Amino acid sequence: MLYGHPASYFGLTLLEHGVYEPEMLAVVRRFVGPGDTFVDIGANEGYFAVVGALCAGPEGRVVAVEPQQRLRAVLLRNFSLNAVNNAVIAPYAVSDQPGEAALHLTPGVNNSASSLIRQTRYPLRRQVVQCLTLSEIFRLHAVKTCALLKIDIEGWEYEAVLGSPALFQSGRIKAVALELHPPLLARRGLDPGKITAFLTACGYRPWPQSENLVFVHAPPA
Repeated sequence: MLYGHPASYFGLTLLEHGVYEPEMLAVVRRFVGPGDTFVDIGANEGYFAVVGALCAGPEGRVVAVEPQQRLRAVLLRNFSLNAVNNAVIAPYAVSDQPGEAALHLTPGVNNSASSLIRQTRYPLRRQVVQCLTLSEIFRLHAVKTCALLKIDIEGWEYEAVLGSPALFQSGRIKAVALELHPPLLARRGLDPGKITAFLTACGYRPWPQSENLVFVHAPPA
């Protein structure tokens, strides 16, 4: 059972189809098992965080990374509705260095567009958020190994991945579900190919059974 505002894209999708992003849902269920740790960057209302928490079971855990203050109550409500006790909210934006930044908030609570990048011609309400590197979030929450890392942060995936190279080079992250946003990256003069090339150099290989960009760490023989 999930709560979502009926006027949001998430809420409307659930009402109409009863499921949200089925491809990503399948990825979470495939890679998160009992006792695992799932790190969800861009958790929004907590749909995948709840699914991951149920898959991980009482011995596993979820770190739901979501900086939007307006979504904290929604996240907590969804955790409560599903008796999720193994998930925590990390209220940060992930970047390549610590500090503060302005998060541009779309009018809809979740239409997958709130971002550190302004995506509209008209001004949006903003929230000042605390930025941390992915490495620092792992340290704060004592994440030693991560079964699945989901990244969906509207064009800031470049900083999230390349800002914490040691995490990926070490193989501590077993699988990465990465939402790339090439047009947003191109607007900032960034090449999305550098992200995938970096992951490949770290030993990650595409998982062919998904329509999403999913990379699985394949240690050397």
